[in-house]
Amino acid sequence: MYISTVLTFQLIVVAAIVGSAALFYFGRDSVPITRHIGSKSSKHKWSTSSDNNNNSVTATGVSGGSWKFVNSVSPPYEFTLKGCHSSHPPGGAGTNIDCTKAKQCSTNLTNWIYHDKDNIPYPKFDVDGFRRTMRNKSLVFVGSSLMRQQLHALVWSLGHTENIKWKTTKIENCESYQKCHTDAEDNITMCQQFLATMATKIYHEGNYTLDHSLRGSSGDTSCLLRDGSIDKLAEFDYAFVQSLAWWTSLSKLLDSSTSPRKWVDKMVPIVYYDAINSLLSRLSGRTKTFFVLGHTGTRCNNKTVPEPYNVEDISGRYGWNLSPTLWETALAVIKEEELNVQIVDAREPLMQSVHAHPSRHPKPDCLHFCMNSSAVNMYLDIYW
Repeated sequence: MYISTVLTFQLIVVAAIVGSAALFYFGRDSVPITRHIGSKSSKHKWSTSSDNNNNSVTATGVSGGSWKFVNSVSPPYEFTLKGCHSSHPPGGAGTNIDCTKAKQCSTNLTNWIYHDKDNIPYPKFDVDGFRRTMRNKSLVFVGSSLMRQQLHALVWSLGHTENIKWKTTKIENCESYQKCHTDAEDNITMCQQFLATMATKIYHEGNYTLDHSLRGSSGDTSCLLRDGSIDKLAEFDYAFVQSLAWWTSLSKLLDSSTSPRKWVDKMVPIVYYDAINSLLSRLSGRTKTFFVLGHTGTRCNNKTVPEPYNVEDISGRYGWNLSPTLWETALAVIKEEELNVQIVDAREPLMQSVHAHPSRHPKPDCLHFCMNSSAVNMYLDIYW
């Protein structure tokens, strides 16, 4: 069962005006009753669904839609290799993958526009509205390179496309980097906190042991679960968490005689549940927290147009076919633990898209998006 739920910052403002809580979360056995409290357009209304003291927020227009090619569109930003390299300075945090592979991306990818089931174009990211709502505030994208792409798309959409001033730091006693840019015009700080995989403990079962730290410092970001790390993340006004990409290959990386692959496959959802619960339960009590159900890798070879997807068709490459299990595990964490976390479900439009870079390459990258496409910006369209 998928729960399709999204939130905009416009909604936070409207909810405050009508006296509702600024955050909404899933409760047990929710029975929706609908009341319109705001809209992005006449065709896309936002509403609250209530169950006793628990609330959720639902948006129409994401589920049941499809991508359509439109001949004349205004791109959210002008993608240039110079601007891309400015976001990936030599020796800086992250790789230059978005720039080097972008040379082989198709053109006109921004002409693909997501339409709802009634064939109405989904509202695009409102730059002016974002600036008004986020003035003097801060947000952090907690996640892998998929979150890094979203941060770059946001910074570029605000007009910062060249000579971008980034500040890269590390939390004390933690190898996970934090990369930030501040919009001087409205004093908006936007960051990515790198998150790969993490564990709350060493797991034992019979003669088997799962020691997550054995995957190495480049992928073990368990340090983010320390109190000091949570303190730093809680300083942000908003935290968007997306944790999936690095998890799917964990069983292959930890495969050994004491932790055989089949056993680790069984254990990964358990480790994931404990880790996500530890992060979200402590973070959501101190700042507005959103968990993002986004895209995973697909079969993109030689595909040039979006098409419907089925979870059963997700490729087993890099363990991507484990993604549906982890999606459901994340939903279970938030519901069963009754966490004050808003779910942002972007799977349907993002999994339809084939704007991975580049699909026609002999060894295509079927996980990341071309930065000159509408796909990565769909996250921003849904968020705000």
